[in-house]
Amino acid sequence: MTRTHILMRAGLALASGLAASASGHAGEGRESLSQLRSVPAARAEWRKAHAGESGRVIGGVRAAKDAWPFQIALLSSARLTDDPQSQGDAQFCGGSLIAPQWVLTAAHCMFDGEERIVPADVTVLAGATNLNEGRRIAVAEIHVHEGYDHAEGSFEDDLTLLKLAEPADRPVVALASAGGGEVTLIGWGRMEDGSYPLDLMQAEIEMPPPSVCNQAVKDIYVGDLRGFFADFAARSRIDPHATEVATALFASSMGDPLTEAMLCAGLPQGGHDHCYGDSGGPLLLRDPQGDRQVGIVSWFISPEAAEPVCGAAGVYGVYTRVANYRDWIAAKTGAQ
Repeated sequence: MTRTHILMRAGLALASGLAASASGHAGEGRESLSQLRSVPAARAEWRKAHAGESGRVIGGVRAAKDAWPFQIALLSSARLTDDPQSQGDAQFCGGSLIAPQWVLTAAHCMFDGEERIVPADVTVLAGATNLNEGRRIAVAEIHVHEGYDHAEGSFEDDLTLLKLAEPADRPVVALASAGGGEVTLIGWGRMEDGSYPLDLMQAEIEMPPPSVCNQAVKDIYVGDLRGFFADFAARSRIDPHATEVATALFASSMGDPLTEAMLCAGLPQGGHDHCYGDSGGPLLLRDPQGDRQVGIVSWFISPEAAEPVCGAAGVYGVYTRVANYRDWIAAKTGAQ
């Protein structure tokens, strides 16, 4: 096992420097990958220790009020009280309103350790730019994509549809059939200094060809493998040349990490990415005729030594490619 961070189940903190980490490290237990528990706990812990402070925003900016009316916050129902301020510490994932009664989000957000959560566990917050505002709506049904295998740890088919108990009186976002170039990332995820914003954040990034991201992920794997083998060789008195041979052998046999159902986005120099708490949120193509959702925040990896972990140079966020699932979404919801 390499020391590479499998920083999935992301969160966007707009790592733009903005974000700091995502959900788990290779080898950690599945419980650590529970967005439902771990993100609200981290939000509450930070706010308790830093009362009155606000996180610094590097690269990303606070979104204007109602700039993204289809953005949804998923809240842990167990952490909610009648006080709207409880919403800030209950947020654990993002989502998007794609029809009046349907929210699109990530499949990995729907698990607490190994267990799939039930509708009563999650409350949707609609119409919020700041987490202390907005309207709470109960979830009636959860439709995790049939191909998603949480136990396997795969991110293939990482999407879910939530049917709301009642329609949300908010604009919906259109789904992209294709796209590339410049995109916008939005969310409430963890920021560079470890803080969790109440205000919705946004950052402008680029969507490179899959080949660029596949190579970036392979480079991270190879770098961590080289470090692992070198450390092992030093302790075992193995010829250092043998470690290079072993690393090259592994590197030559690596397949592409991204599938055709995934896309990636970021900047080669780093500075903008999704992070812990942003999972399930939308990646958007800007269009004068209306924004279109092209991706769903899913996962990324980062080398052990990367600082900050989110938004490090050479690291790209990976997203579920919405265009590949338009038929599935339409069959479930009737939304196009």
